[in-house]
Amino acid sequence: MGEKSIRILGPESEEDLIAFEHRCFLTDHWKKEDWRELLSDPRAVYYAMFDGERLVGNVFIYDWQGENDYIKIMSLAVHPDSRGRGLARELLRHVRTAAEKPGIRRVCAETRASNAAMQRVFDACGYRLSKIEEGLFDDPPESGYKYVLTL
Repeated sequence: MGEKSIRILGPESEEDLIAFEHRCFLTDHWKKEDWRELLSDPRAVYYAMFDGERLVGNVFIYDWQGENDYIKIMSLAVHPDSRGRGLARELLRHVRTAAEKPGIRRVCAETRASNAAMQRVFDACGYRLSKIEEGLFDDPPESGYKYVLTL
């Protein structure tokens, strides 16, 4: 791996972000309209991790400060060719740093019941399993494991 950097991407990168999501997740994709709405929302921040100029990972967060007391991880993905190298942990550390501001007390996230690798990453980064929600995911239908990191 070369030099890694994390940058914020916005609506101008919509097509690239959608293509990356499809590469990382074979099913259960967000609709283009959802991407467009979120990318234009100032409370949504898309952090993209690059290896040189190659997009290798991302974490998409939503800042509920003002309405609630938490940051919500909307999506976290690592390119299939870059998995197993600790990039998801680096992205979660970045989220923790971004969340450490007055008024934010938690970071919330979820993953599929079958995604044992992501469950291990959440555990290793200090998140705790708070709830198992039946039928949280579609395509294919599956339960979701909800995690919380208390700041």
